[in-house]
Amino acid sequence: MTGLRCINYLWRLLITGLCFAGFATGGALLSAVILPLVQLLPGDRLTRQRRSRQVVSRMFGLMIQTLCVTGTMRLQVSGLEKFKQYPGSLVLANHPTLIDVVILLWKFPTAGCVVKANLWKNPFYWGVVRTTGYIDNASSDELIDACVERLATGESLLIFPEGTRTRPGEPLQFVRGAAYVALKHGKLILPVLITCDPPTLTKGEPWYRIPPRAFSMTMTVLDPVSPDELVEAPEYSPIGARRLTESLQHYFTEQLAAHGHP
Repeated sequence: MTGLRCINYLWRLLITGLCFAGFATGGALLSAVILPLVQLLPGDRLTRQRRSRQVVSRMFGLMIQTLCVTGTMRLQVSGLEKFKQYPGSLVLANHPTLIDVVILLWKFPTAGCVVKANLWKNPFYWGVVRTTGYIDNASSDELIDACVERLATGESLLIFPEGTRTRPGEPLQFVRGAAYVALKHGKLILPVLITCDPPTLTKGEPWYRIPPRAFSMTMTVLDPVSPDELVEAPEYSPIGARRLTESLQHYFTEQLAAHGHP
């Protein structure tokens, strides 16, 4: 590694570390101080949730902008207008890296989100997930009903059909939860393709194992599709969920390849 490359690498490592530290510290500050104060402002529960989501979105945006301005990452986003054109959609996205959810909730702050149940006890983020009204994935049966109820109110909802991050070099492996929600909801699915090159912050990878150059992320919001466009005579059943899961997995794989990311 030449001198300039070494300096660039150490600079990006420093910025990455500072962003992770700031993310944890900011989460704790939001949970303990800022969001509880936001909850004291007048308004009903939904109004307070929307305010909290806006605050969280701005924190996420600050982190991403810091990574971009410092040359640690590059970001390209397209199709954002579809979030407003199709409110109340089930937003499904692939999950290549840790910060794709950060980008999505920055760019789409009004959306709900399904998050891991252990965040409700996390000392840094417990207040974030509670005040924003995000949904925990503790119980699969309750999760499906909770998701459908949110969508029925006109709220868009973000779910990662893989359930966890993709391992680099491995094919997509969707689980059935998102398909059950889509079948029971029965309306539009808004697909979002996310890519990260070179891979970083992947499943099982520590934050300090950064790539040799700045990583580039793209987020592309595609046109909506409905379950009956993906499978014939979709039905809310284990067989129907399996068929739709396979179709969604195939659809995302094809779309990633069509956008130059096999």
